[in-house]
Parts: sequence; C-alpha cells; structure tokens
Amino acid sequence: MTYYKTQTLNCQGIPTVEYRIEPDIPTQLSLNFIPTYPYDDYAYSEPKFVFCQQVILAKQWKHCQKYQLTFKDECQVYRICAMELVELSLTGKDLYEPPHWQYGIRGTQGTRELTWFSEDDLISLHEIESKDKF
Repeated sequence: MTYYKTQTLNCQGIPTVEYRIEPDIPTQLSLNFIPTYPYDDYAYSEPKFVFCQQVILAKQWKHCQKYQLTFKDECQVYRICAMELVELSLTGKDLYEPPHWQYGIRGTQGTRELTWFSEDDLISLHEIESKDKF
C-alpha cells in the first residue's frame, strides 16, 4: 500500500498532516473460461494478446518495413479493448473449424465502435520494440 499526503490541517495552532492509503491495484487480470464444446478434437489456444496491450496493425507495420519508414511516425498505436473466443458450429454439436481469438480495438479519435481483428492482423508494440533492440 502507498501512503500519500492529502492535506495539512491546523488545530489550535498545531499543524497536523493527513495521510491516506492508496491500495495496490493488481496489474494482471486472469480470466478462465469453459469451452462450449469440450469434446471436440480442436485445441483451445491461449490468447496472443491481453486487455490494454498496445498493438499496431500488421499491414501498417509491413508497409513501414517495405519502405524503411519509422513506425512511430507512420503507425497509430491502439489498445486491446475487447477479446472474443470465436467458435463456429455447423451442426450445433461439433465445431467445423478450430476456435480462434478476435480482438476489438477503438480508434484513437475517441470513437465508441469496436473494430475486430484476428491475431494475424495485429502486432504487439512490445514485440516490435524487442526486435528493434537486436
């Protein structure tokens, strides 16, 4: 827990400092899910990205790589706002393709609408910066 000073009070000429406690906020959120179709042969993979992770669009990254541009000037950085596990069922009993994750991001101009992307459409900002170091 963190203590921080909120104000100084004077009571009968004696200054008294008031402190408040700020609780520690967990930095990691863990969600567990139960697959809808537990008896299928398809494996349920862990998501590649997490909530609030900074990402850029893969096509913008490839464009910057192709023309040797700095991605910080050319690409917008987004945060993952939503995640969805997509299970497609043809018969209602079995999946006809492996389940996959989709990620929703909002525009940087404050729009409320989500745009959905697959894992292949996004690249983590952390992944790009770690590649640049080597």
